[in-house]
Amino acid sequence: MFNSVFRRISLGVLLLMVGTVPVLIASDEIKWEKTLEDSLTKAEKTGKPMMMDFYTDW
Repeated sequence: MFNSVFRRISLGVLLLMVGTVPVLIASDEIKWEKTLEDSLTKAEKTGKPMMMDFYTDW
């Protein structure tokens, strides 16, 4: 019984790894824009959402 459950879990983990690793390798790198205006223009043209990252070192 334990051996059967262990095999199913192992197979599930293996299939998950095989399915996700190629996607991670093939994904494009994030290209950051220099100004807010450039980002807004590009987001409007492509119709894609925009992510804003704020940073401070207080």
